[in-house]
Amino acid sequence: MNPLKIVIAVHHFPPTFKGGAEWRAHRTATWLQNQGHRVKVICVEAIDDPNTLGLRWVDEEFDSLSVRRLFLNLANAPDPEKYEYDNLWIEGHLSQYLAENPPDIFHLISGYLMTAGAIKAAKKYHVPLVATLTDFWFLCPRHTLQRTSGQICYSNTPLDCVRCQYELQRRYRLPAQKAPTLTNLAWQWAQSLPHVSAKVANINKRQKVLQDALAMVDGAICPSNFLKYTYLDKGFQAKEMRFMRQGLKHVPPQPPKKIASNKLRIGYIGSIAAHKGVHILVEAFLKLNSPNACLELYGDTAQFPDFYQELQAKTAHDKRIRFMGMFDNHLISQIHAKLDVLVVPSTWYENSPNTILEAFAHLTPVITSNLGGMAELVADGQTGLLFAPNNATDLAQKLQVIADQPALLKQWQGNIQPIKTLEVEMAELWQIYQHCLNHDLRD
Repeated sequence: MNPLKIVIAVHHFPPTFKGGAEWRAHRTATWLQNQGHRVKVICVEAIDDPNTLGLRWVDEEFDSLSVRRLFLNLANAPDPEKYEYDNLWIEGHLSQYLAENPPDIFHLISGYLMTAGAIKAAKKYHVPLVATLTDFWFLCPRHTLQRTSGQICYSNTPLDCVRCQYELQRRYRLPAQKAPTLTNLAWQWAQSLPHVSAKVANINKRQKVLQDALAMVDGAICPSNFLKYTYLDKGFQAKEMRFMRQGLKHVPPQPPKKIASNKLRIGYIGSIAAHKGVHILVEAFLKLNSPNACLELYGDTAQFPDFYQELQAKTAHDKRIRFMGMFDNHLISQIHAKLDVLVVPSTWYENSPNTILEAFAHLTPVITSNLGGMAELVADGQTGLLFAPNNATDLAQKLQVIADQPALLKQWQGNIQPIKTLEVEMAELWQIYQHCLNHDLRD
């Protein structure tokens, strides 16, 4: 394997930010560097930095990786709406950065904050460009294809995007919740108003710029088929669109045995947040007719304090429900050893949740929303169950199935297939890099 010079660009990076895309960038950069490649990471550290008029940067080292952190003050941008998706500061800075440090591969993870500017800078210097699409940011300013109301956005028209912007304000959001039919009619009329039509025009520009930008990408990696075909259905396409599921950094060589219990131990692992559907799970569990069942919820309860307080109020009378807080990831095997089933009740199109893959790596069956990449991972009635999204009654019925027929869990465990490791994922990524280099996909 000949050493390459690789630049990895991502919206944020540890230790300040610790989301899925951030850790994906970290483990990718670490693996490549450990293989002898020269890796540089560039990320956005802040978008509202008071110490700069436009953009400044700091070079540092984190976990032996060379990291350039960008500090922006988007409030001072000439056109803040445009800079959200096509940041000329980013394009200018990266153009200079790549000219001074020409890489063999430019790998963009996500696209958010780096914007179309990063893609245009890479193509300006004819650098082979790989992009990992971790969410729906190219299609949706909210990343999630989920409306402000919490409903899934099926049509994703420019007017839908404008509605979401307005409905961040309570005076627009409440009518949409109370009288959706009348509100839909009102918005059809409102699109002719000058201030609304101007915002629609901006969304149209956003879609065109990002559609053209993605078309410049030599190889786009999609961690789920659902994400891949959602992009294609919307007319967004790189030169090559490739499905590639992520691998897990830590896969136990032998799944630990479950610790015996006379209880049905139901678990949740993730953010204690509304879009994760924790309230749906709580409501469903409260409907469950099983005194021997218990529910353990793992996650940061401080991130959304108002939401957590609402959940506490609902569950205070039921001692079967416990909030377990956060945990160090090296304890994941110990946690799954005490779980019979994991519930992933998200209300939006999750892409390829690590929590499901980790559950399967520990032979824990999963009950999840019949939605997006979650439904793609769980075989209904084989490795777990699917329930109607946002439907606590349906989820309660699914929980009742395993409460009444606990032998199903053992059967489902036997159907769970081995989970891809990080080593396998990185070998596949290396093949994509080589394909971009060997097939001269550069413009």
